[in-house]
Amino acid sequence: MSDQTAFIVRLTAKPEVRERFRAELFNVVNRMAQEPDFINTWVHEDANDRNTFVLYETWGCSRDFFLGTHLAKDYRVQYEALLPELLAKERTIDFLDIVASYPGRSA
Repeated sequence: MSDQTAFIVRLTAKPEVRERFRAELFNVVNRMAQEPDFINTWVHEDANDRNTFVLYETWGCSRDFFLGTHLAKDYRVQYEALLPELLAKERTIDFLDIVASYPGRSA
């Protein structure tokens, strides 16, 4: 499935700006959802640390195209510029190779 990329993003907000971070996160996710290559994003809160958000994203494009095109969009650049003041530590992004897909019922 080389025409798709998937990854997991972990972001830990500073406690004092958690709600602002959450609002900015959902703003960017709502904008991402309008992109033609967007497949899905699952947004989670870590059950042991409510300041940590974990996203699972799937895109209908290669990793290189995602990094070079989608991260360069104006709304993404603006979001990226906010992260140093909102995050308690550097975010992590783990890219995944899609092996198989088992679509199920919507939650």
